[in-house]
Amino acid sequence: MDLSNASSEQMLHYLQENGIINLDDVENAMRKSELERILNQHPYKITFSAGRWQTFVKDETQKSGRKKLVKSTKEKLNNALYEYYKEQENRLSNITLRTLYPDWIEYKALHTTASNYIRRINNDWDKYYKDSDIIDKQIKRLDKLTLDMWAHKLIQQHHMSKTQYYNCTIIMRQALEYAVDLGIIAENPFSLVQIDGRRLFRQVKKKPDQTQVYFENELKLLSDMAWDDFHSNGKLRYRLAPLAILFQFQTGVRLGELCALRFSDIKGDYINIERMYRYETKEVVNHTKGFEDRKVLLTKKAREILDTAQDYQAQQGFSASGYIFSCGETPLSEAAVSNLYKKYCKQIGIVHKSSHKSRKTYISSLIDGQININTIREMVGHADERTTYNSYCFDRHTELEKQMQIEQALA
Repeated sequence: MDLSNASSEQMLHYLQENGIINLDDVENAMRKSELERILNQHPYKITFSAGRWQTFVKDETQKSGRKKLVKSTKEKLNNALYEYYKEQENRLSNITLRTLYPDWIEYKALHTTASNYIRRINNDWDKYYKDSDIIDKQIKRLDKLTLDMWAHKLIQQHHMSKTQYYNCTIIMRQALEYAVDLGIIAENPFSLVQIDGRRLFRQVKKKPDQTQVYFENELKLLSDMAWDDFHSNGKLRYRLAPLAILFQFQTGVRLGELCALRFSDIKGDYINIERMYRYETKEVVNHTKGFEDRKVLLTKKAREILDTAQDYQAQQGFSASGYIFSCGETPLSEAAVSNLYKKYCKQIGIVHKSSHKSRKTYISSLIDGQININTIREMVGHADERTTYNSYCFDRHTELEKQMQIEQALA
């Protein structure tokens, strides 16, 4: 027989038929080699005591995380270890993304205090993964080509922007990293997938200026309304909420940070931003969104607002060490601030602009004032100045004001 063009199966059959090779010997040799590999990786000592051979194997159902394995001979113990590890390998080889996801999301939740983040991931699972064939494929069989096709189909089917794609694929990317840690796969094949973003991602147009920042005339009207609300005899449940809004325009702090500010945070010419209020859990956490403390310069107007709030609290007999814009032991309500923004926008006659738009107004004002971008980035807590420019820089002038500026610039 000419074996030069024969397949491996044909060659093996030929060698067996002609008595050149014994399959039982091959199988025994393979088992012996596999057992050597297993014993080299086995993390527990094998000991001999009282006429019996013993060791431990991992067992998550036990309090100690392991269980004892005892046999009368070393050969029987080795055979038991062989069967144990082969069973574990077979179990791991059958794991899919569908079966892994519950464990991974539980693991993920241990590494964040942001319940909204976990909720968003679960929503993405339901929307993009739950009914997809990819999650029922064995993780061991997910290769670059399979994942590349899945990713590109995902972008096309949902007409995704770059941000949508990144957020959505956190599940695939990090779940496969988790699978690496568990020993299911040796490396993450999704890290090899490349996307030509310029050609494939949906380009997101920047939102119109008038919907993202308060124009100067609007801010003047809102400021007057807030001071009137504070000085009026009307019964506002959160009396200092109007001052909080005015302070937000002077500091650009996030709403959750605003509600959790204390007088003890004031340090000389700055106020330290080191905690925030989580409305979903009704708790104050000792970190900000970016998990980095920062300080914000207090302007003359900001100091006037703080002095006014402190005087009012002193008149009412509240502690000077409490929350700046609260009339009690609990933080200022986010809803109270949000409702005032809605009220003021309605009275001015403009589209509703949330408290986050005051942050954009603050940043855009500093950029207009030619403040160094790194100083702005540090005060508002951005990791990258591209975020500051791309998402928070807007023109605060009306169309007529823009026309006049352009005329003057080109005159």
